[in-house]
Amino acid sequence: MKSKISAVLSVILLAVMVITGCAPQATATPEATQPPAATEETPGEWSLASAAAPWKGETLNIIGEALPPLEALQQLKGEFEKITGVKVVIEGLGHEEAVEKVTLDFAGQTGVYDVVLQPHRAMGKLVSNGWVRPVEEFYNDPKLKDPNFSFEDDLLNTEWFRETCTYQGKTYALPFHFISMYLWYRYDWFDHPDEQAAFKARYGYDLPSPPITWKEYRDAAEFFTRKSGETLAGETLDHDVYGHAWGAARHVSTWYDFLNVLYSLGGRDIQLPNNRGDSYGPVTVNSPEALEALNMIIDMMQFAPPGSVSYTWDEKQAAQQSGLVAMAIQWDDATFAVEDPEQSKAAGKIAYSGVPIGKEKMTQIEGWSYFIPKSSKKPELAWLFIQWAMGKEVQIAQQDLGGESALRSTYEDPEVAAIPYVPTAVYLKTGGEWVLKVRNIGDPTGVGVPKRYLDAINPATGDTRVSIIAKPTVPEEERLTEAIILAVNSAVSGEVTPEQALINLEKEMNDILP
Repeated sequence: MKSKISAVLSVILLAVMVITGCAPQATATPEATQPPAATEETPGEWSLASAAAPWKGETLNIIGEALPPLEALQQLKGEFEKITGVKVVIEGLGHEEAVEKVTLDFAGQTGVYDVVLQPHRAMGKLVSNGWVRPVEEFYNDPKLKDPNFSFEDDLLNTEWFRETCTYQGKTYALPFHFISMYLWYRYDWFDHPDEQAAFKARYGYDLPSPPITWKEYRDAAEFFTRKSGETLAGETLDHDVYGHAWGAARHVSTWYDFLNVLYSLGGRDIQLPNNRGDSYGPVTVNSPEALEALNMIIDMMQFAPPGSVSYTWDEKQAAQQSGLVAMAIQWDDATFAVEDPEQSKAAGKIAYSGVPIGKEKMTQIEGWSYFIPKSSKKPELAWLFIQWAMGKEVQIAQQDLGGESALRSTYEDPEVAAIPYVPTAVYLKTGGEWVLKVRNIGDPTGVGVPKRYLDAINPATGDTRVSIIAKPTVPEEERLTEAIILAVNSAVSGEVTPEQALINLEKEMNDILP
């Protein structure tokens, strides 16, 4: 295949619609729970084994965030090793640790890693420092490019790809995953007739299953906060239960949580031109919407477990897994562990909806991507691994084990579509265009997009579509993120008033930006 990726991407990036055409119906595909096995090579044909032959016996070092998608890749790498004779070492760290370690490796030009997985907010830093290679270097090399490999027409969302893999019109990465945040809620509690009757008697309206607005969310959080000895869903509690899990630690998770509330209320931290993360815009964080967001978070902390001001997403997930909370707004790439009965008391009891709606029905763009460092001594081998990992059968196998594929074809697999959290994740990431399954109140499983959320109107558009919000990816973004984290933490912990926190934050963000 001679077509250049830059030409293809120019079409993708100029597309008027976020999703081109109508989403296909799920169709039957061959069962695939393992990656494709090595096949006999036909003379003259391109093969992974032949392309990787110069590196047989070498080691490929990869680093990323220690979550189910990376753990899934760890389980699948053996097939690549079998085909190529290359040893693959995957290092998984916490989110912030993975970012920091890669930055130190790149700054020192030590060349430890051959493939790095990084959050897309780091894009501007990686590119402006000249630390990563453009994808075109490999995609257009017939010795390295599998002629059967293509992804351009199979992306779940082209806008998501633009934000997570390109910078100022050039492609520097391929997607490890597209991820979104959504509402986890205990449908076995929300759908229980005793709880429905008690809620209506107390609040005067039907128990929202799930909550669609922030008022409904707050009421549900208050309602499900119970003491040990009280009754919940027909059972006497032997421990306290809380309405939701929330966190405000000095950790990147606080940034994401704050943006969920801010964006849903119609506010922005920075007004990005054309919803492009690689563009500069005015700082708009000191706004009525931001103040409302902070005050809402502070108010709702009373329905979260003690010590939640120090919670990150790890503690939020643990609270859900242990049956301690009714709701949490979390990432889809962490959900696999919550649905694992060996790790979670709540497995099989959770359904998934969108972030509650204020002035906007929205989801924020997020994803980790495969980058090839300029410091790697084996960049061609790194490309071969990425190309293999993005193969359709590998993507399906990874999704079955906890991945979050960026490819539409992955979700056409019926077994993938039946994973409880997949329909809502796909619905959000396609802007509400693709509905794999609908969940109605009383359904015996949590699978499907809740009909209440599906039918909810987006006040910003006047229809039911989901607004897809980009976040900054400029070189200064990590400093901006840190400033927001500290401001939110200082307000929630009571160190300063919300008003003063936003005044300070606005000044700091303007000082950071050029």
